[in-house]
Amino acid sequence: MLCFPVPDFHPQMLVLVKLLPVFLFFPLLLVQSLDPAFNDDVLGLIVFKAGLTDPLSRLTSWNEEDDSACNWVGVRCDQDTNRVSELILDGFSLSGHLGRSLIRLQFLRVLQLSRNNFSGSLNPILAQIPTLQVIDFTENSLSGFIPEELFQQCGSLNSISLAKNNLTGSIPPSLSSCSNLERLNFSSNRLSGQLPSGLWSLSSLRLLDLSDNLLEGEIPGGIESLYNLRAINLRRNNFVGWLPENIGNCLLLKTVDLGEFPDWIGEMRSLEFLDLSGNNFSGRVASTVGNLQSLKEVNLSSNRFVGSLPESFGNCVKIKVLDVGQNLFSGNLPSWVFKLALESVSLSANRYSGRISFPAPLLQSYQSLEVLDLSSNALTGEVPSEIGNFSRLQALNISGIL
Repeated sequence: MLCFPVPDFHPQMLVLVKLLPVFLFFPLLLVQSLDPAFNDDVLGLIVFKAGLTDPLSRLTSWNEEDDSACNWVGVRCDQDTNRVSELILDGFSLSGHLGRSLIRLQFLRVLQLSRNNFSGSLNPILAQIPTLQVIDFTENSLSGFIPEELFQQCGSLNSISLAKNNLTGSIPPSLSSCSNLERLNFSSNRLSGQLPSGLWSLSSLRLLDLSDNLLEGEIPGGIESLYNLRAINLRRNNFVGWLPENIGNCLLLKTVDLGEFPDWIGEMRSLEFLDLSGNNFSGRVASTVGNLQSLKEVNLSSNRFVGSLPESFGNCVKIKVLDVGQNLFSGNLPSWVFKLALESVSLSANRYSGRISFPAPLLQSYQSLEVLDLSSNALTGEVPSEIGNFSRLQALNISGIL
């Protein structure tokens, strides 16, 4: 039997023995840390979740022990890179703040957190996600200013909605850097100040909604450069003056909600939806509206328009919905209304007088009209028997007439 001398014991040997498992584990830890899906996506989302309140337990599938987040609820990954590309948590009833951890999602393209209860301020750190194309924080409780830094690196941004929050301050001039922006919705906040002139440099813009804010001053010129614009809504603000006439050069514009009725609106021949409701506008409706032969829906309700609706409206043969209720229109009921193939008509709460009559023997509306509201006018006499010819009529309101 061979015998080997036993070396003298030193305390340093005990330390070495204790550290040995650590050194053996270190390569495994190093491998995991080099896995981008673990290091960035999983870690970023787990830290994000830790700062949230999740009353409906919608994020229970988010497990820090997973190697990938691709199978988690609300998470979508790019098939080629296996990195998180979309985070869609709409309507999850989540609350908390928009923390810094989302910056780890460096391949994120879509960030949708609408209809939750996120609070606090917008985190400008989102600008450091170079691939971000869609930001949707609609219907939350975000407050404070929109940070200037948020749009200083926004070349990939295609759509942003911050609607229905409690944001204050002005619209950052840096927004003009978002050259690929197509949809911009900051409606229903408390934004103030004037529109930045650089807003009209966003030539890719298709939808612009700044309604229901405290914006003020004159609307700057140059809007004609938005040649891709399809819809614009600026109503319920404190603007002064008129919208620049050259908006008529936006030939693709189909939806206008501006809060005024200028003569030049007749130049916008592609217009399909016209909504001027809920303002305090007065005067007569311009006869040039008859040039808008692509119109499908018109809402002029809740204003102080006077006189009669122009006969030229009869040229707008594609109109399906007409609402001019709660104005000061007077005279006889406009006969042209019943010559069109309308589906819904409201002439309520005006000053129309005389008898109800349907003058033409053959009316297109006989086959199309489903809703007719003539209530709260000064109409007299009996309802004519021809009312029975409206074969599709489902709702008739003639209450409050003499």
